Formats: sequence, C-alpha cells, structure tokens
Amino acid sequence: MAVLRNQRFVFMWLSGMTLTLGFAIFFLSVSWLTIDVLRQPALLGLILTAVSLPRVIMMVFGGVFADRFQKSRLLFWTNLGQAFLMLGVVLLHYADAYSVGTLLLISVVFGILDGMSYPALSSLLPSLVPASQLQRANSLFQGSLELMFVIGPFLAGLLLTQGGFGLSFGTAMILIFIAAVLVLPRLIRDPIPDTSVLSIRQVLRDLREGIRYVKETPVLRAGTLSIAIVNLFVMGPLIMSIPILVGAAKGSAADLSLIEGGLAVGTFVASVVVLFLRSIHRGRFVFRALFLTLGAFLLYTQVASIPLLAFTAAMSGFLLMLVYLPTVTILQERSDPDKIGRVMSIMALAASGLEPIAFAVLSLLVAIEIPIQFLLIAFAVIGVVCGLLLYRRSRDFRNIS
Repeated sequence: MAVLRNQRFVFMWLSGMTLTLGFAIFFLSVSWLTIDVLRQPALLGLILTAVSLPRVIMMVFGGVFADRFQKSRLLFWTNLGQAFLMLGVVLLHYADAYSVGTLLLISVVFGILDGMSYPALSSLLPSLVPASQLQRANSLFQGSLELMFVIGPFLAGLLLTQGGFGLSFGTAMILIFIAAVLVLPRLIRDPIPDTSVLSIRQVLRDLREGIRYVKETPVLRAGTLSIAIVNLFVMGPLIMSIPILVGAAKGSAADLSLIEGGLAVGTFVASVVVLFLRSIHRGRFVFRALFLTLGAFLLYTQVASIPLLAFTAAMSGFLLMLVYLPTVTILQERSDPDKIGRVMSIMALAASGLEPIAFAVLSLLVAIEIPIQFLLIAFAVIGVVCGLLLYRRSRDFRNIS
C-alpha cells in the first residue's frame, strides 16, 4: 500500500495507535475502579462528564490553534502532558489516595489536553498524504485505532487481573509517553503556519469564521450533523450504559472488557470494510448506515445477557463507523486548507463533544432510579426522528458520489 511508504504518515500512525491503546486501558481501568472499588455507578457519569465537558470547550479552540501553529508540536506537548498525568494516577494508586475530588480533577485535566490534541490530529492527515490516498489513509488510520480499542479492553482486563490498578495505569502511562515521542515535529515535518502570537480577539474572530463557514456550507453542515446524531443518541448512551449493565448483571472486569471489546471489534471491522470499498455513492451510503446504526442500538436495548450485549454493541459500532469514516473524508475534501483545523474541531465536537450531554442526562436519571433500558430506548427514538429530519433537508450531501 502506497501510504505505508510515507514515513511521516507511519510515525503519526504509530503514535495514534500507542496513544489509543494507552487511553483504552486507562478508560476501562477508571470505569472498573468506579464500579468495583468505589461502588458508585452514578459517579461514572460525573467522571465521564468531567472528562468530556472541558474536552468540548478546548476542542472548539483547539481548531483555531491547529490552523495557526504546527500540528505535530501541539500533539507532542499534549501527549506528554497526558503521560505525566498518568504518572500522577500511578502515584495516587500506590499512596492509596483515591477520592472523588482527585478523580474529577484528573478527568478535567485529561479532557483539556485531549481537546487540544484532537483537532490537530484529525487535520494533520491531509497535509501528509495526497488527496488520492486520503480515503485509504483515513480508513487505515482509524481502523488501526479501533484495533487498539479491541486490544485495549482485553489487555486492561488481563492487567487488572494479574497486577491490579497499578500495573494497568502504569502501562497506560508508558504507552502515552511513547506516543508523544513518535509525534516529535522532527519526525512528522508538517508545515509550520503563521506562528505569530494570537490575541483573544483573533482567536474569537477565527472561531466565529470557522463556525460560519461550516454553517453556510451545506455539505459540511449535513456531514457534521450526521456525525452528531449517531454520537449523541448512540455512542454516548452506549459507552455510559456498558459498565452500568455489567454491574447490574453482577459481572466481572472480564465481562466489561468483553462488551467494550465487542464494540471496538465492530468499529475495527467497519474500518477494514471501508478501506476496500470502491465506487460507492457516499452521501446515500452514509444515510443508510445512519438509520441502520439507530436500529442496531434499539436491538441493544432489548437484550440482557453479556454475550448478546457484546454482539449488539459490536453491530452498533460497525454501523456507526460506516457513517463516520466516509463523512470525515468528505469533510476533509470539501474544506479550505486554511480552515480545515476549525472544520475538524467542529466535526470533533459533533463526534464526541456532545457526549457530555448524554453522560450528564443519563447519570442524573439513573441516580433517581429510572431504568437504564427505558432511557436508552428514548435516546434511540429521538435519534431516528432527528435522522429523518436531516435526511429531508440534506439534498446536497445525499448527492455526493
């Protein structure tokens, strides 16, 4: 494959994989710590919100910085910051100093750093590979990240079983540090834009310009909204519900890793499928996948056993990626180079920035003892209605080949 002969892409690819593997291990470990050690299921939603809300805020501004400064340099410093944060988690573990306050603070800082890095990562790829290789590069890169999400939960379950939280958090720290080294600017050699110091006024002006650009471009607007629907009404509730359902079924860390691994398997397989797709009508394909994703999620809400939860989570992840990957490539192709960082930050906001809403709402309603299955069905039905409205108003996007 031609893209694998591109050394700059390979370094970025390896960095993304090690970072994702470290994050997957950290995420499952924190989830199980909250459920099994602290025994506070409602706290899980609060922690996820503490990660996601600062991430959303910084993601919006991160696109401005990604357009103004060298993207690899931003990635290096944010990844290095996350590695030191993981070191702090390891030290807390061995000092037996876990508390709600410290977990929330760690979650907030992690979210800030991740929000800064995501727009730089998603907008870096078009500057490293030619347009003719962009779809394959996106599929290979995203598919590899999803493979790490497959491996991560199983590896985390093994680490937790054999060495406990100290080993799992320590492994996450080492992997994230390696990710920072692999994305050093001297290895990536991406373009260096205008590095003049930004004022608050300039940042806000650039931000308004990016939002207006997406809003006034029908294809960019429809693509962003399609990603928003599947993440707000499917992925957010799915992620939040997995540890709660496992806990309600009196499952183990291995059961938790099985379901989260199933979700990751589904997204990985979809990435491989997209890698080999030829001559599809991408606009209509995305909408078909969107409605199938919502249907698979409805099926997930109706099952109770661990194996069936893993299978339906895998189906949901598979179909969601068939929405996400072609849409990302369309947005990259249709964005002006000097605005792509801001477009990708808005896309990232749609992809994961709306999840705090799902986390917060579900956490609140679970805390007042509303059945989680009822809440998941409600999210799925609302998603179907929003998808139908978007389909009717997105003729330009539907016609993209």
